[in-house]
Amino acid sequence: MMEIDLITSLLRSYVNDLSDEAIALFSSFISLKEYPKDYVIIKNKTRVKKFYIIKSGIIGSFAQDKLSEKEYIRAIHDDKTIFTNISSLNKNQDRNVNYYKCLSKCIVYQGSYLEFIKQTHLNHELSILYNRILEHALLKSQKRIDELSFMDATQRYLALKNNIPNIENLIAQYQIASYLSVTPVQLSRIRKKMYSQ
Repeated sequence: MMEIDLITSLLRSYVNDLSDEAIALFSSFISLKEYPKDYVIIKNKTRVKKFYIIKSGIIGSFAQDKLSEKEYIRAIHDDKTIFTNISSLNKNQDRNVNYYKCLSKCIVYQGSYLEFIKQTHLNHELSILYNRILEHALLKSQKRIDELSFMDATQRYLALKNNIPNIENLIAQYQIASYLSVTPVQLSRIRKKMYSQ
């Protein structure tokens, strides 16, 4: 019952009057999975087939430049985040390699993206839900762009700590640095300066 309550509260955070029937239909094509730290949950160059809801843990969205082989963490997803590899829908993507990796042990709900899309054509409530999830993802992406454009590294670090207060106990410092677009040495200096005040 608690699992259904978790899904119900999450889905109703997107559409507050979502019916029990729509929630039951959505729940019928998801299942609970557990993945270890460092598991690549979505491999690069794979077409979108599944979507995920994080019950617990941290998952990173990575981009790797094929020329320099440098790896970047584009996004950090934590509890109650819904995500999939939407970038795989871009057919002209040939420079970047994108993948999603567990930065900690993760428990997720895994669902069929194709079944969800099919049901959005048949069920108006699920269509609205899908639109709200996409709106939320778009706003989150815009917030990330704004952080990188208008905030300095210390402000980005504080914003991350505001979203995930115990992030330093959950993932490696070099991963936090990558997400903030700084070096681990710069992150160490930022933390030292903050905690010495």
